[in-house]
Amino acid sequence: MQAYLFDFDGTIVDSAPDLTRALDLALSKAGLPGVGLELGKQMVGHGAGKLVERAVRYVTQDEHITMESPLCRLLLSVFFEEYEPICAETSVLYPGAKEVIQTLKDQRKQLGLVTNKPRRFVELMLPAFDLHTAFDTIVAGDDLPTKKPEPDMVHHALSDLDRAPNEACLIGDSRADLGAAKAAGVCSILVSFGYAGDLNVHECGADRVISDLMELLVNDA
Repeated sequence: MQAYLFDFDGTIVDSAPDLTRALDLALSKAGLPGVGLELGKQMVGHGAGKLVERAVRYVTQDEHITMESPLCRLLLSVFFEEYEPICAETSVLYPGAKEVIQTLKDQRKQLGLVTNKPRRFVELMLPAFDLHTAFDTIVAGDDLPTKKPEPDMVHHALSDLDRAPNEACLIGDSRADLGAAKAAGVCSILVSFGYAGDLNVHECGADRVISDLMELLVNDA
């Protein structure tokens, strides 16, 4: 494997505490109850818009609400305002993340970050973890018209790296990552410790499941 494409939230960084705190602050400003950390973790993975949509649907019990609903659009803006100053406040790298990234770089592998997270937050958080020069390409959630699980973000990263799908893998934690990897024709690797929601990572058809990022170095994916 020559190219390793990483998801961000739930794969290399445990960001749920800051995400859900900002989400609950935004909900509170709208007079709505929060969702809390454990439930918030189940809502992460398809971008900020989907996170807000899922939270609003849950607290209002209105399944007809979508990301385009006026309430969701307003809350998304408030969520961004609340999240920006705290996005790296309590978030931490998962064990082995930095070591794996450095080892792969030392092995002259190409690294990409392919995340549904908006770029402004990616660019704020990477320096906080000393990862601002770690990736050869970064494709963020607002760079293209579509997000994971559509394959376009993966295709864009492969184009940047000048690699074919059979030379690459996508490491992630959710249905969005699995779907994007399958659709793009790259090897799909899921972690068992992220924000999978109701997805059973061991029975979903991923090419490989790992319980520790260091396993990426044991057998070449």
